[in-house]
Amino acid sequence: MGKYFGTDGVRGLAGQKLNSSLAFRIGRFIGQYPGGKKNRILIGCDTRLSCDMLKTAIVSGILASGSDAYLLDVTTTPSISYLVVKKGYDYGVMISASHNPYYDNGIKVFNRQGEKLDSKIEKLIEDYIDSPTDFLPLRMNEFFGRMVPSVDLVDEYVDFLASKARDLGHLKVLVDGANGSASLVAPKLFKKLGIQANYINIHPNGININDRCGSTHLGQLVLEMKKNGYDIGLAFDGDADRLLIVRHGGQVVDGDAILYLAAVDMQKRGVLKENTVVATVMSNIGLKIALKKHNMRVKEVQVGDKYVQACLKEQNLPLGGEQSGHIIFLQDLNTGDGLLTAIKVMNILVSTGKPLEELLGDLKIYPQALKNVSVANKEAVLAHGGLQSLIDELETTLGDTGRILVRASGTESLVRIMAEAPTFEECDRVVSALVNYINEISY
Repeated sequence: MGKYFGTDGVRGLAGQKLNSSLAFRIGRFIGQYPGGKKNRILIGCDTRLSCDMLKTAIVSGILASGSDAYLLDVTTTPSISYLVVKKGYDYGVMISASHNPYYDNGIKVFNRQGEKLDSKIEKLIEDYIDSPTDFLPLRMNEFFGRMVPSVDLVDEYVDFLASKARDLGHLKVLVDGANGSASLVAPKLFKKLGIQANYINIHPNGININDRCGSTHLGQLVLEMKKNGYDIGLAFDGDADRLLIVRHGGQVVDGDAILYLAAVDMQKRGVLKENTVVATVMSNIGLKIALKKHNMRVKEVQVGDKYVQACLKEQNLPLGGEQSGHIIFLQDLNTGDGLLTAIKVMNILVSTGKPLEELLGDLKIYPQALKNVSVANKEAVLAHGGLQSLIDELETTLGDTGRILVRASGTESLVRIMAEAPTFEECDRVVSALVNYINEISY
């Protein structure tokens, strides 16, 4: 990760870390890179109060560099990825901090393939942001860029999603829009599909996005699913690139379970290449065990949907995702899409005629314990030979029924310890042993 760009673009407290000056420079850079032509750049945002401020700054930078800005207004992050490719834009920009509170915001930039930017380009942008002078060429006279209203393009994205759906008209669905992007797009899509959908948290006011709602706060959706006769509950995050599901009895279906559902379905249809699913190191060991029963395997990458997508593309594999609900169907779209994932799961319900609890019968999610240890030198801790010996010893006791993950935080002076085992007691025993050892190292 760079100074400003993380695994999901630039993110921070709006108006401070992520301010209009930084946004202007991002717009300036992509408005003139790689040079020699007028770029066409698509821009969308979620429902945060700070989106207008950041959008205005980005657009100003784009126009000053002589490129044209095509404005979508409120939309989903995956719609940017889709439309950039379909319409041949040079870049796509989404202003969103995904599942974060309203006071945070972010800038996600896509290249013309609908993918997150290459790290080399991110580094060039960061160098320009930190430059004391604006050394990029400024346009004058007839060479300024233009703003082009493009709100209607969202309908083309909705049509694309609808083309992936079976006849879903008899399903009863409850949707939590997180007061974000899905609040506007999901009703349009589900109406087009004839789905009997009811909605909660679809009245954004600029500050209620992800506020005790959506995929990171499932309590309200769980309660509603327990007392009403819905077939499925769908919880989106602020920009609708991830999805978590709640079953009709109130049980949560996370990204690992969704990956399992999709993998089994794709294997039966003969479209799961090499019987392989891409997941991150945080996916539950229960996913591996359940897929192994179906003669499938998991290829692991580091945390971040950016890395899942890169592995899928490199290995030419069709399916991957994260426990958090980012699921990528690479043959359909280059990025995770909560609405597309919802359609895929509802297609499975309709085609099998079975409820989720039956479809997930072979999947056992193992108990998990996670603790963070504050340290002075996280690299030295992880390199400590005695710590690795203890990890090896504990892994031997767990055997094939558990696992241990010890890693450094990417942003803080912390070592993160995670253990999975058949019981919570076993998880706590393993994590406590590692925490105590690290504290004794005193690095």
